Amino acid sequence: MSGPPAKKRCRSAEEDVREFQKYWTEKFGVIKKDNKALCVFCSETIVCRTSSVKRHFESVHKNISNKTEEQQREFLMNSAKQKKQADNFMNFISGRSSFNLVAASFEVSKVIAQLGKPLSDGEYIKESWLECAPFLFDDFSEKEKIIQCIKDLSMSRKTVKDRILKLASNTAEQLTKDLSSCQFFSVCIDESTDITSSSRLAIFSRLCKGDEIGEEMVALLTLPEHTTGAEICKAVMNEFSSRQTDISKVVSVTTDGAPCMTGEKAGFVNLFAKEVGHTLIGFHCIIHEEALCARAGLKELQEVMQTVTKVVNYISARALNKRQFQVFE
Repeated sequence: MSGPPAKKRCRSAEEDVREFQKYWTEKFGVIKKDNKALCVFCSETIVCRTSSVKRHFESVHKNISNKTEEQQREFLMNSAKQKKQADNFMNFISGRSSFNLVAASFEVSKVIAQLGKPLSDGEYIKESWLECAPFLFDDFSEKEKIIQCIKDLSMSRKTVKDRILKLASNTAEQLTKDLSSCQFFSVCIDESTDITSSSRLAIFSRLCKGDEIGEEMVALLTLPEHTTGAEICKAVMNEFSSRQTDISKVVSVTTDGAPCMTGEKAGFVNLFAKEVGHTLIGFHCIIHEEALCARAGLKELQEVMQTVTKVVNYISARALNKRQFQVFE
């Protein structure tokens, strides 16, 4: 004759709770994410029930559960804080849960910007990937999943524009931080006129980043009217002021040697040194020096170049001359 049936253990009301409890974070190291309990140690999703959360903590993370209450509390809070910071960073970059897709979108946008291609090329690149993906990943077990990821990749014109703007903003912030953290840096200034007859002012900086020397472009500005030393100095000062950079760290200036740059009284170097508050070491760009040497030291070849230019122009002027020259060859 069989004995009486075993009595089932009645669950307490606390154990049967299916809603996230705030004290779980401090006691068991789980946080609420998308109405679910997420372990900050292993990133596993757990059923929102006290018994399940407790069992996961004591079995999977037994080495932590054996610590004292004070040690557990400190360890858990630090881990939760790091998890929250990582999630905030991903949300800042992407604004959505799929971080890998957004990271890929940033990489494609970066290549488009570096090559100077139209923003609409993002859709063209995506379409090319979709056409070749079935052949490239034909032997892969997750072929359909890869193709679906490519389809989910956002590469519209607006998306590419937003990605490039975020990259530019991040690069500018990094440069500003580097200029603020370094002890000294030097600047290189070059003013020239582009094909649209606009005066462009390029500002470069060279500074130490730890054990390395880096060179970065600070800005490419447009001078509205005049290109005098005073206007150039004003533009440079405004740029560094907008970045809240201490210009007293500047130790040297490199220019192309033009009068507006190296003038004794109204030159940029002299005016900028007054704003900085100490004497600056001036350098003449080696490329401009080579150009001046080539123009001044090779006058004996000028007659030869003129003759060659006349011959080329005469041959190219008429189609008959070109045909006769080809026959002569």
